[in-house]
Amino acid sequence: MTRRDDPVILLNQDLMGEHQAIVHYLTHAFTVVRQYGDSIEAIARDEMRHFKWLAHAIVALGGVPDLTPPHLLPVYSGVEALDYDINAEEEAISQYLAHRRDIADERVQNLISRIVVDERDHRRQFIGLREKWVSGGTDDMPERGGDERVVRLFQTAVSREYQEILRSLMESFLQRHVREVGLDAEDRAVDEMKHMSWIAQSMVDAGGIPRLNPSEGSGHAPETDIYRELKDWAEAQMPGLVPLIVRVIQHEEYHQLVTPPG
Repeated sequence: MTRRDDPVILLNQDLMGEHQAIVHYLTHAFTVVRQYGDSIEAIARDEMRHFKWLAHAIVALGGVPDLTPPHLLPVYSGVEALDYDINAEEEAISQYLAHRRDIADERVQNLISRIVVDERDHRRQFIGLREKWVSGGTDDMPERGGDERVVRLFQTAVSREYQEILRSLMESFLQRHVREVGLDAEDRAVDEMKHMSWIAQSMVDAGGIPRLNPSEGSGHAPETDIYRELKDWAEAQMPGLVPLIVRVIQHEEYHQLVTPPG
């Protein structure tokens, strides 16, 4: 295997891309796109999970995750930020697909495929946010100024928190967590919580009231079959829900692929 095809090198490139996305998305959510901050922070949390999975995959393959902080590019307006975010997702998808072709390890290929499902949906979400932004005619910069000493104190606090995050993550990646390629049981639970939230909110929109009763979920029908039936209904009755259901189905297919039977 050549260095160009070394999975640790390629995965560290992906890790650095996720790190850059996290920093940029959060910065945009905190500043020029604050009115969509909750939506963008949710995307950043997805990227944080990708960051974790990639780092553990790198350690499992005998490497060390590269946690070098990315350079923060200037953004002057909300629409420029959203354009950057859309382009970042497109570049990430392209890079992941190229790396999936170049890496022979099937576990890593499956993990990359799982991450790409999210990145494609992030791109869809950012495109939707940009359309809303443009139609709303909003393109203001956040107010600046204030007490310089206090601003410096805030910045010092932010920088120290970021430094502590990176220190704690490296300790976690190298010492505490199980070193494996893919998602652990906790990650699966987080996925299922997100799925439940999406479906419950849509159920309310369709006129129902969700009951969090696990016994009502027992049965013999595979979960993906239930979601495919919901997808058929949504295509006619609630088209905006279809991309989320497709994302759920693809998540479930990944879990079925990598989870041993029994």
